[in-house]
Amino acid sequence: MENSDPTVVRLTGLLLIAGAVIFWGVIVAAIIYWIRTGSLPFKDPSGTPAREFYDSITAHPKWWLLVNGCFALGIVLTAIGLTAFQSLLTGAGDSVFSKVAWMSFLIGTTLWLVLFTFNLSMVVWAARETASQGAVPVSSEAWLLWMEQIVILYMLLAYLSIAAYGAALLNTSLLANWMGWISVIVGLAGAASILLRGSGFAIPLLIHIIPFMIGILLLLN
Repeated sequence: MENSDPTVVRLTGLLLIAGAVIFWGVIVAAIIYWIRTGSLPFKDPSGTPAREFYDSITAHPKWWLLVNGCFALGIVLTAIGLTAFQSLLTGAGDSVFSKVAWMSFLIGTTLWLVLFTFNLSMVVWAARETASQGAVPVSSEAWLLWMEQIVILYMLLAYLSIAAYGAALLNTSLLANWMGWISVIVGLAGAASILLRGSGFAIPLLIHIIPFMIGILLLLN
């Protein structure tokens, strides 16, 4: 890391940490809400009947906006941080793995942003129609399956990206080798879990653990 611009290194670390904290922060807020009220302010569309899911949006529209906004912002900040991290890895001598990692996460981020716009438009419309008509619009139940597949695809790409970033770290001396090995193991294990279990292991907040750790190490170094 001797030849890297210290300002770029610090900014990269801050972006990766900020992305994780924002993504996790809204989950922590929802857990606090659950402890205080006995129920979450929103429902998981993959494990909830469509009527309950849309009713939860109608009951807590600000929470739906907050959750989607924080998720999207956290992922975008992480993507920007990983873009800068890819530049650092390239400068440290890696010419393949970091580019593959960056492209994988960029595609995953694009998919999530598509989901974000869908959640704040079509899903909100379906929630309003459900409330006014007393029944879920015919096509809206199928949308939940599509949303689930987008999340799964995003997670698969993100985990593969983490594994590739780990390989890039092992190919350079930018950070300690143990960080590279942890990234490879977590990335491959996460991707395998998604492929084998699908939505059963679709927990997006786990994605940010490795970028958060990398961000901490960048700041410390």
